[in-house]
Amino acid sequence: MPIVIANRYARALADVIAPRGNYRQVLSELRDFVAVYQESPELREVFETPAVTMAQKLRVVESVAAKLGSSPVMLNFLRVVMSHYRMPALGEILQAFRNVAYAQLGIVQVKVSSAAALSGDEQDLLRKRFDELTGNQPELEFHLDAGLIGGLVAQIGSTVYDGSIRGHLARIQEELTEQ
Repeated sequence: MPIVIANRYARALADVIAPRGNYRQVLSELRDFVAVYQESPELREVFETPAVTMAQKLRVVESVAAKLGSSPVMLNFLRVVMSHYRMPALGEILQAFRNVAYAQLGIVQVKVSSAAALSGDEQDLLRKRFDELTGNQPELEFHLDAGLIGGLVAQIGSTVYDGSIRGHLARIQEELTEQ
């Protein structure tokens, strides 16, 4: 599914909840529903098969949402997504809504790759540094990268901060070949 369609659904959901500003709650509810949807092949089968009527599919959506404790806004949103046959796009819709919610909440996503696991103190130090750098509340996502010799690489959007030994060696090599 094109990201354009997922963005439309995400913006529509954001427009509905904007007066209350409960982006965190709605994001959490959507994340919970998407997790259940992605973990259950049987649920995906029910939603995607034409043998099940739309009324039956909507009852299943309502049942799952009720068990998850979803708000009426989230239930209505899921009904709309289901009635427009967009359930397979829930993952993309979640990503698009997370981007909208983070923008409204002043949160910036930072993907950090390191050669070894970082301690809690190191993670806190990075969080503080990216808070200063961006002026927003950073949400750090940590990954291990066996290809790194040492150091780390951080990515915010399309900007990459390469503090790895591999990156440092590549910059030295580039400087030497220029001379």
